[in-house]
Amino acid sequence: MFKFTERVTDLPDAGIKSIMRYASQFKDTISLGQGMPLFPTPQFIFEELLERSMQDKRIGMYADGRPEIEKHLKKLIAAQMLDEYGFTPSPEELVLTVGGIGALFASFLALIEKNDEIIYFDPSYPLHLSQIHLTQAKPVFVPYREEGWAFDADKLASAITKKTKAILLTNPNNPTGTILSETDVRKLANIVVSNDLILILDEAYFSLTYDQPLFSPLLLPELRNRTILCRSFSKEFAMTGWRIGYAYATPELASKIFNVHTYFSVCPPTPSMIAATIALSDPRGKQATQEMVQKISESRTVICERLQNLPQLFSFQAPQGAFYIFPKFHGFEMSDTEFAKLLIRETGVITVGGSNMGPSGKGYLRMSFAGDASLIHKAFDRIDSFVIRAIRLK
Repeated sequence: MFKFTERVTDLPDAGIKSIMRYASQFKDTISLGQGMPLFPTPQFIFEELLERSMQDKRIGMYADGRPEIEKHLKKLIAAQMLDEYGFTPSPEELVLTVGGIGALFASFLALIEKNDEIIYFDPSYPLHLSQIHLTQAKPVFVPYREEGWAFDADKLASAITKKTKAILLTNPNNPTGTILSETDVRKLANIVVSNDLILILDEAYFSLTYDQPLFSPLLLPELRNRTILCRSFSKEFAMTGWRIGYAYATPELASKIFNVHTYFSVCPPTPSMIAATIALSDPRGKQATQEMVQKISESRTVICERLQNLPQLFSFQAPQGAFYIFPKFHGFEMSDTEFAKLLIRETGVITVGGSNMGPSGKGYLRMSFAGDASLIHKAFDRIDSFVIRAIRLK
């Protein structure tokens, strides 16, 4: 028998892969489960990359010996950060990574030690819990207030101990769609600074907001030397499969994140790095993002309306950002994972159980509305039929 390491024992299941595997045995499913834009990568990125590949036969090789590629992409990222955060990071403060998840994991491994405590806003992205477990640190759950999934500064302050090393914030939040207000961010900043902590900031959904603009913690100068920002091109440009992202941190921290990332990935894929430069440098990139956000915003309206028409089954808060909604289900005495499986069997609609995302997610489902509005209507037509059948059976 193999003897596995402590870090992989009882590794938290994020729930997303397992529910997708469960759904794979059924035909004609509609996925509201996976967190990815259901839109293709903009065509001009493929076309430009193909043209460059015909001129440069080294595109399929490691980028390690191609400093001009890294330099170009970092310059474009720095320009975007100036536009969005109001300052220009140096090249030494940026690390190119294999997706945003690579930036996060390298940051955890560079900063967190066994038995350190990390604040985890509950509920949040479940893969973070798995990564924290792999570092052998302890997640400390700080629940959002269920009414509106609002940030609670008092709960955060009371959760800080001598073992607290970092606060992990996904903003906008996955799965609730919560966005911290400027007042909330300033309260958070005060807690970070006064307790000498690091803020690990996941802003993968920066470009996806609806009712209010995002006030990022990085807009506060006093937080910049205490923040590790992790972002990717996955959501912004519908490039989930390209696996390209980056981290921003102080030069000292960035160098350690770079070292860790090198040892588990060598470097990001060269074609993906070039594709990211194309997305950032061509005006069509921003236009494509705006068009996609508009379509997702329309899908948000539709999913809220369809959920509102099912008060006997769901209650929910309208999300302010990202492309998830997190309804609570009623009338079924079973776990959220079992209810998600029931929906797959009865309707073919894939969702994710909320308890995977923290204790406060118990009894909820995460639904993605990152596709066309017609897909949302199709999924809820099936759920409507399921509700009618369930009422008849009762």
